[in-house]
Amino acid sequence: MRVFIRKIHRWLGLLMALQILAWMASGLYFSLIPIAEIRGEHLTKPAESPAPAQLESMVTPTVVAGLIRRDIGDGWTLSRMELISVEGQGYWRVEGKHAGHVFTRLVNADGSGFVPRLSEEEAQARAVQWLREPAEPRSAEWVEQLAAGSEFRGRALPVWKVTFLEPEAVSLYLHPWTGELLARRTDRWRIFDFLWMLHIMDFSERDDFNHPLLQVAAALGLLIVLSGVAYWVMSTRLFRRRVRRITDYPL
Repeated sequence: MRVFIRKIHRWLGLLMALQILAWMASGLYFSLIPIAEIRGEHLTKPAESPAPAQLESMVTPTVVAGLIRRDIGDGWTLSRMELISVEGQGYWRVEGKHAGHVFTRLVNADGSGFVPRLSEEEAQARAVQWLREPAEPRSAEWVEQLAAGSEFRGRALPVWKVTFLEPEAVSLYLHPWTGELLARRTDRWRIFDFLWMLHIMDFSERDDFNHPLLQVAAALGLLIVLSGVAYWVMSTRLFRRRVRRITDYPL
């Protein structure tokens, strides 16, 4: 019996060695680096809040809804409306659906008109303003489609992606109308994402924590631990003595 358990432990350990190593290495990385640094929160400024003067001059949501209706017609549904501040100016951001498509409109807080979508140059300028330290953009990309497992997965599109060499090869994902910072992606985050993929064993979309591969691997890992404990117990002198006594003096 002891030989059989030892063989199970050895062969399962060999089979699972790389995955256990991936679990330990990724867990070490997750625990060593604060999540705020992985997200790049130290690289950008906090979001602005509308000033009291802007709140005094703003129109009501009913007026904003009327402006949207005149712009795109009837038959639209509201998903979200909120007051935001961009470069010291107040705006109503409106998100909704019309004819099966999601839309976003940015309206001046005083109801004076709509704000057009950011151009490439405006997106780059806005990205620079988000950074705590001055930097030169390397590129700006208009993103309408993303592959599964991309670094901006699970978010609404389209967006502007502005990339910098420094600091930390950061890419800033900006809302195409408001210029709001939607996500930061640094080299630390990309390492984290790769290790997270190995950790949960979802090698395609990197999001499924209930992936069947993970469930099987976790069960095998548990079996390795249990077989190791069982082999250790059966190898101890006290256990062998008790077995010998039972064998020598059967009931």
